[in-house]
Amino acid sequence: MNEAARARMADHRAAPREVDCLIVPGYTPRLSPLHRLRGGLHAKAAARCAVAADDLLAGVAPLAIVSGGTVRGDENEAVLMREALLGRGVAPERIWLEPCARHSTTNLRNAARVMLAFELRVAFVVTSDIPSPPPLRWLALHRYPEQANYFGHPRLSSFDARCRRTLGYTVGALVWVRPFHVRFVPSRACLCESRHPSDEGDP
Repeated sequence: MNEAARARMADHRAAPREVDCLIVPGYTPRLSPLHRLRGGLHAKAAARCAVAADDLLAGVAPLAIVSGGTVRGDENEAVLMREALLGRGVAPERIWLEPCARHSTTNLRNAARVMLAFELRVAFVVTSDIPSPPPLRWLALHRYPEQANYFGHPRLSSFDARCRRTLGYTVGALVWVRPFHVRFVPSRACLCESRHPSDEGDP
């Protein structure tokens, strides 16, 4: 599924853009028997794909990395998100499938490995957020628990600490830029083996 994107990678690197790529993490709630029963793409992941599709079509980035594993049931999040992007008019060569990550830590670690392999330097993580940023939102992380806040303020939110605990390193520099968009510059430490590769059950 990645051959078309691989073949066009040189063109993607040369394309006018705001960032080199987008990263779209999957979403599967831990306690959601209704979602498991219905199957398919969760509404939050579908909303992330909608924002990413708009960004791709607007030229914000030439490529999206969709990241998510087969977490519950037999459906793969990344495959479902790829289908959602295709359904919104995104060409297959603009989608890179990362089908292994099971948690937010490995969503970014695995996407970072793709970025580093293809010399992509900066990304937007496109993820769940509140539409309008309140003043000093970082002072109220508990009131705005969406993933954009979690990623966008990694020291305060404990995301950096979680990465150190489960991977042995932080995945890179993260900063909230605007609603639904967190700027990400990957660390080369992501190329290292994790100290505790099975701590959260991820490959």
